[in-house]
Parts: sequence; C-alpha cells; structure tokens
Amino acid sequence: MLAFFRRMIRDKYKAVIAYVASAVALLEMYVALYPSLQQQAAQIDQMMKSFPPELFSAMNMDASALSFSTLESYLSTEYMSFLWPILAIIFAISIAHYISVNEIDRGTIETLASLPTSRIRIFVERYFAGLLIVTAFAVISLLGIIPLAGIHGIDYALANYLTAAGGSFLFIWAVYSLAVLVSVIFSEKGKASMVTGGILTLMYVLSIISSLKDGLKNLQYLSFFHYFSGTDLLAKNAIPDYMVLALGGFAVVASIIALIIFRKRDLSV
Repeated sequence: MLAFFRRMIRDKYKAVIAYVASAVALLEMYVALYPSLQQQAAQIDQMMKSFPPELFSAMNMDASALSFSTLESYLSTEYMSFLWPILAIIFAISIAHYISVNEIDRGTIETLASLPTSRIRIFVERYFAGLLIVTAFAVISLLGIIPLAGIHGIDYALANYLTAAGGSFLFIWAVYSLAVLVSVIFSEKGKASMVTGGILTLMYVLSIISSLKDGLKNLQYLSFFHYFSGTDLLAKNAIPDYMVLALGGFAVVASIIALIIFRKRDLSV
C-alpha cells in the first residue's frame, strides 16, 4: 500500500531536511538580530515611513503595517513578504517535478508506466506525498520561529504564527499545483521550470502594476501574490479576502486537470 507515496518520501527526505534546515537557519539569523533592532525601532520605523509607498507595494508589503516594534511586524516585513515566497516557490517547483517530468527527462518514465498499476494511483500518491512535503516546509518555516523566539527571550503572539502557517500552506499549495500541472504537460525539466517561473513572474508583475495604476486594479485578482500578504497574516493575524477560495480553489482545479493530462498523455515523449 502507498508504495509510490513512500518511495517519493524516501527519495526526497534528505533534500527536504537540508532545505528546511536552511530555512530555520535564516530564521535564527533574523530572530537573533531582532533584539538589537528593537532598540532602534522608533528610528527605523521613521526611516521606513520616508520611503515611497510604491516601493513597498512592489515588494508585496503593506506600508501601514511596517514596524519593528513587535517580532511579528518585523518578520512580516523582513521574511514573509519577500524572502519566504521565493524559498517556497523554488522548493515547490523542485518537488512538483518529481511527479513526472523528472522521470520523462531522464527516460525512466516508461519503466514506471509499465508497472501493474494505474496512472491515477501513481499520480495521486506522488501528488499527495509532494503535498505533505511542501506542507511540512510551510509549517516548519513559520512555526520554527516560536522556539527560536523562546531561546532568545523574545515575546511572540502564537495565534499570529498559526494564521501565518495556514496562509503559507495555501500559497505553497497553489504554487505546487501549478508546477505539477506544468510538469505533466512538458517532457523537459528545464522547459517546465521556465514556464512555471514565467507564469509566477507574470503574476508578480501584475500584482505590482495593479497597485500602481487604478485603471489596472482588477489585474491583481490574477496573481497569487495579491492573496498572499505577509503583513496581514503575521503582523495583523488576519486572512486576506478570498485567499482560501482563490488559492485553495486554484490548487484543487489545477491538480484535477494535471491528473487528467497525466492519465491520457503519451509518456514516451
């Protein structure tokens, strides 16, 4: 039972541990720096308020919530609004490729397809194994802040991190499902990576453009980055409007389409 699920976990767990450890190391750096920055919070806050709001919009930050007065507002600015999405995207794409395009690219997919089992089972088990892996990253890379804050004697708001972990899961699930969909269409890992990266880059650009021009404001709804707000999730302990419906709905639909394509496509090319 669950042979393909277990195989994927077994093949990827070392890489996952290394990636998660790197994320925790980054968290340790940010958390360790916070006490010294907090002493200068007033000056830093004043300096940040002098920057144009468009700069923060381009970095997916809410200028009204920019502050170093709490650990949550500090990390929402320095970690969640820019660095964490990059880490999540790279990680999600690398895991999604394992489902099919890696096998096709290496010429081993026919061996996998010749096994006495259905393509649906192969896809479903690998998809959920990958989803478990990216979920573990999303949770640990956010909730890992809590023990680090305790070690450094820094106050924290537990509820904010639980909300942030939930929102981060929705974001990485949507990105992972997009990457899975692209990976079952293409036969070369490089092309799949470029297309997925291009789509996400376009989404980021749309998010920026929509925030700068009122006439293009509706374009924001086409971007994952509109629904994922580090300041809302971590600093304000709030789920952005339509986040669950937009990101969760996209993830479900994209995964179903990917399953249909994987089941019908010629895996030899």
